[in-house]
Amino acid sequence: MSIKKMSKDELELLSNKDITNLLLEEKGKQKTADLFNKIIKLLDLPESTFDNKIGDYYTSLTTDKRFILLEDGKWDL
Repeated sequence: MSIKKMSKDELELLSNKDITNLLLEEKGKQKTADLFNKIIKLLDLPESTFDNKIGDYYTSLTTDKRFILLEDGKWDL
């Protein structure tokens, strides 16, 4: 299912890593900040979430074997 067709309620049931996986499947390689900003907008979270949680988000991606950080600083599957 396309992430654009999912409701906010459906997205809230997914983890940030699962949403990241969908974003990368649909749009390809992206930088950490771009991915996290998209998640914040999709879930309609306050902007302060970015500063407060970006470190945790980055760490969660580095420990998940679905994601690989490329030399140009972008994530891919």
